[in-house]
Amino acid sequence: MSLFLASFTLPKTAFTFAVLDDFLLDNLECGTSAMNYYSKLSAVDVLRCIAHNGQKDRYRELMRVGRQWRQLKQLKWHGFGHEKRQPKAGELALFCPACPQPGVNVNLAEKNAADPAWLYSRSLVMDGNFKAEHKFPANPTNEVALTDGLGFIVGNARYKMHLAEAKDVVNRSDCNNHRVVNQANASHHKLEAMGIEGGKMNMDYILCQALGYNTNRIDRALTFYDINCQYHKHLQQWVDESPYLDLPWGMEVTPGIGLWHVHGHQDKCYVRYASNFITGAARIDGEIMETLWAPLNIISPSARRMSTPHRKECFDFQMNNCNFMKMMCISKFLCRKFKEAVQGTADDDTLVKWEAEAAAAQDDRLDNPSAMDIYEVQLTKGNNKSSTLNRQGRWPVGEIHRGAATWLASGITLEEAQVALLIDVKKLGKQPTDVHKLAVAQRCDRLQGQIDEFVRVAVTFLGDQLDDYDELDLMTVMLDAVELDSAGTSDDDPNWPDELECANLLKMSQPTRSPRHR
Repeated sequence: MSLFLASFTLPKTAFTFAVLDDFLLDNLECGTSAMNYYSKLSAVDVLRCIAHNGQKDRYRELMRVGRQWRQLKQLKWHGFGHEKRQPKAGELALFCPACPQPGVNVNLAEKNAADPAWLYSRSLVMDGNFKAEHKFPANPTNEVALTDGLGFIVGNARYKMHLAEAKDVVNRSDCNNHRVVNQANASHHKLEAMGIEGGKMNMDYILCQALGYNTNRIDRALTFYDINCQYHKHLQQWVDESPYLDLPWGMEVTPGIGLWHVHGHQDKCYVRYASNFITGAARIDGEIMETLWAPLNIISPSARRMSTPHRKECFDFQMNNCNFMKMMCISKFLCRKFKEAVQGTADDDTLVKWEAEAAAAQDDRLDNPSAMDIYEVQLTKGNNKSSTLNRQGRWPVGEIHRGAATWLASGITLEEAQVALLIDVKKLGKQPTDVHKLAVAQRCDRLQGQIDEFVRVAVTFLGDQLDDYDELDLMTVMLDAVELDSAGTSDDDPNWPDELECANLLKMSQPTRSPRHR
């Protein structure tokens, strides 16, 4: 049986490797806190007997040994199990194998000059988690960091110096309001952190740290952020003003917005920042962080009152597990994406034209985002409705795919609507109000427009020999009936139409002008 000592000076307690592995697995997959896991162990008969015999509570020992065991696992998995060299910043983090990592999966010294620039682009998705809150530590001076800055979360010392000098300036937005902007002004109460990220100055530091890690000879990066249309405008200015911020020299940063969030922006943001229109972005939605927050939120409640180093270690361990699982499934995923991407092609002439326009827009998009407006839907308005019908010989725009059966059904629906309108007019009573009259007039006008459209389309199915349309004057009949005064209107009045007569009125055809043209 393998044992891990709870103390290295006066060992009196030991934990089995199996228990420690089970604790990490429970915390990883179920979000089980150390307190809940120890309570589960206490339910075992052996431990219950020990507790009844007056043995001490070993909860604190479990927390301490759990952190040490997690650190040893990380060192072993990343190749430091048999080395004296200490890991550097970021070396205990698993990165995406699909992104270019110099010295790991690509040798940029042998890069072909003919390769497109996007082939060696680093892609980053930025987002905030407002549920991963953290209380102020009770004894910050007693905190001990085991892997500070060695995983995904940045080191504490330099980050605190950046926060002490940076100013979280809120610039006026020319786009829609978003929660991430409003969160910057939220009250922190007794929280050290409102979540992961939170605020412009945090995102500045995180972005610079990510772009500066193992990006030697990578000169292009894609960044996706919910409010990139506003954030990216002043990024270079903020970097120049801070001694703790730095972007790799010569790196071109292309801003983007995730496909889910971009629809909450103004229409112009879609073609300017959606990943669909960024060369080399591939078939991604830019929203991967939203899915990664879900498993992280499972342990967020238990990490709320942890010490700051312990909280970072738990999050790093969770993030490494997410990336490891993605690495196991990435081959099948990329094959499926490739098959979807190659489906559907345009004719050669159109393709050449589109490629030229797209290339010009991509070259100018950083300096002039409006160049991407060519991807907006291009609509050409016809001269008039009659010319459109003569040119198409079919339904008007928006109704092209409807057939004769649908057209006949729409005619029946119009008849039913006329009957319903006549019955409603009769129910108004002897003296309808002006509001009722106005409502009837609006319904008449709307119904008359539908009738006009129905007759215009009739040429498609009945031919050009269709007799000139004699418009029904039923709308005038109904309005005149409503306007009858009480002296000439009653339920006993033989001149007042009943439901059967209302239906018969639909068959009347009198040449007159449409009410909408009066």
